[in-house]
Amino acid sequence: MMGSTLQWLTAIHILTFQHVSCLITDQFISYPPNSSVIGVIGEGVVLPCYVVAENFPEIFSVQWIFNEQSQKIPVSTYDGKTQKEKQDERYQGRTEFFHSEFGAGNMSLLLKNIRSSDKGSYTCVVSFNDEYHDVLIELKVAAKGSVPSISLRSYMKQSIGLTCHADGWFPKPEVIWLDGQGQVRKEQSTTKMMMMPSGLYRVITSMNLKPGSDMEVSCRIVNNLLKTTRESRIQISEIFFPSISKWLIVHLVILCFITVLISTVFCKLRSNHKKTIKSVNMKTKMEEENEQLKSMLEQEKSTNRRAKSKLKDHFGQLKAELDFWEARSHAVFIDVNPDCRVLELPVPGTPKVEDTSSEPESLSSPSTVPVLVGKEGFAAGKHYWEVEVDQQQDWVLGVVREKERQEEEGTNVGEDFWALHRSQGELFSSKGNSKIEKKSMSCSVIGVLLDLEEAQV
Repeated sequence: MMGSTLQWLTAIHILTFQHVSCLITDQFISYPPNSSVIGVIGEGVVLPCYVVAENFPEIFSVQWIFNEQSQKIPVSTYDGKTQKEKQDERYQGRTEFFHSEFGAGNMSLLLKNIRSSDKGSYTCVVSFNDEYHDVLIELKVAAKGSVPSISLRSYMKQSIGLTCHADGWFPKPEVIWLDGQGQVRKEQSTTKMMMMPSGLYRVITSMNLKPGSDMEVSCRIVNNLLKTTRESRIQISEIFFPSISKWLIVHLVILCFITVLISTVFCKLRSNHKKTIKSVNMKTKMEEENEQLKSMLEQEKSTNRRAKSKLKDHFGQLKAELDFWEARSHAVFIDVNPDCRVLELPVPGTPKVEDTSSEPESLSSPSTVPVLVGKEGFAAGKHYWEVEVDQQQDWVLGVVREKERQEEEGTNVGEDFWALHRSQGELFSSKGNSKIEKKSMSCSVIGVLLDLEEAQV
């Protein structure tokens, strides 16, 4: 505050020097003329008012008045006779005159801790020797709020919903969405500005990013009064919009070409057959050609069958890959609830050593395995998660649907579940208390897709 006061005193001396040419003998001059100043909310600002007179009296009075629409509020008053100041309750402890500069005609008022309600016009009234003069000053207030924060509002295959919010701006700022080249984005956005109890504005703006758009997004908030901006920038990963492999398109083109080739061969055979009917003399020659064409056709068929088999295998791999990415698009985080009760679920026993069939007829006696339950539960939709498992230990991984019933002793929990169970190096798929099938595989990470729409795991 001391540094700020010294800066204003320096400015006052400079202004006084600049306006020496305005002195007129036996006249009273007040300046600056009607003007405006900008104050930052929470900081201080000087409302300027200067008086130039050849013989400035020792006894004078200064009054600053805030001009509201319905009334005039005396902000602060200095009485030269009593040398005392009087402040309005709204401005108590927030105003200060420059007493040491009164002799130089400095009647400016330092307004501290500016609020949004301080915005408006102020009148400086100076009187002495039964005369008074006034100066009108317009105070504009502004605040530079927080840095905007961008978050993911929603995610669908067709678009990604982004939200940007920031607090503490005044007056209402300008909101701009930009791309990676700093150009204004073409997507439509929705912006809401709400006034907080402090009198400042909270800015919330949202937009939808579609596939094929620039994945670099910036949210910029501009205070046009202070000529300042704040900006946040994010980069959207391409994993949100997985693209179809280009090899799938290549294989489809090859398949179409083979189909056209086969159709052409058949048309050729038909044409040759018609020619043999019309020309008996060329029958022998046509039969030889026909045999040659048949041989070529069988070769083509054999080649096509091999190509078709390869295509089917590749299509199967592509479908498995697409199904995997489709499942991953429903990824969620599953946390173990440390406070939940440990459930005791019956799990089929391991098969006997001599039994190697995929569905053994005899099993050892079922056992119970303690299962930790996740913190979150799901009632609808599709949800996918991955779990890292240890191949050196036995484990159970699955989905449990709880059924609660009240009894006199408390609440008992029954289970309708599906699980993978690893026991002695073998993997079992179980539902309820019956073993469905046995699988041998080596996986360090297992993914689970829970489809509540189709009632499938």
